[in-house]
Amino acid sequence: MNGAGPLDAVLARERVTWLFLGDSITQGVVHTRGWRSYAELVTEHLRGPALRRRPDAVVNSAVDGSRTGDLLDDYAWRVSRFAPDVVLVLFGTNDLTAGPAGADGFADRLTEIVRRCREAGALVVLQTPPPVLPSGERTPELHALYATRVRAVAAHEHTLLVDHAAAWAAAAAARGEERAPRAWMSDAFHPNERGHRAMAREVLRALGLGDESSPVWRLGEETEEHV
Repeated sequence: MNGAGPLDAVLARERVTWLFLGDSITQGVVHTRGWRSYAELVTEHLRGPALRRRPDAVVNSAVDGSRTGDLLDDYAWRVSRFAPDVVLVLFGTNDLTAGPAGADGFADRLTEIVRRCREAGALVVLQTPPPVLPSGERTPELHALYATRVRAVAAHEHTLLVDHAAAWAAAAAARGEERAPRAWMSDAFHPNERGHRAMAREVLRALGLGDESSPVWRLGEETEEHV
């Protein structure tokens, strides 16, 4: 599947700048326990043997604890100065603490992020956050509501969508578990190194960049016993 899919026009360029935006999940520290985060795994796939896009630049400006409003407030520093060609956006895990009443505002801010990036000429990829387990103000019900808002924004704005929430729900169901495979979670809402491997595969699959010869792709296919 190398070079085939929704990113054909981007991949035709000699050099591309990729930008990851989000919160602690995308920042990818602590909960990966020293292993690579999903953003780092996608970077290896892009610049390594799978796609060999060595001149490409990949930037991760995600910040622990951030919400969509924080990103908009700091947009010039976290987005504009990098002049990205592709922007992968993953928010919601912190935004959902605003409760049901905050869902519409979240969608509005997410839409503003999409439009600002597009005005600068970037292709935008939205991602639903991976599921949460019951934990204080972050509830599975709120997660489902906010994931629905991400899907709605993606549909309305005609962006690419990586639906981690749906993929994890399907993986959990296949294991006889609810909401998320517990083996993929570091705590109630942070993926661990296994969860990040699953996320990397889902990003590559959604973008049409899957390659079974890639070490990153094979990592994602390991069974729980062999991880």
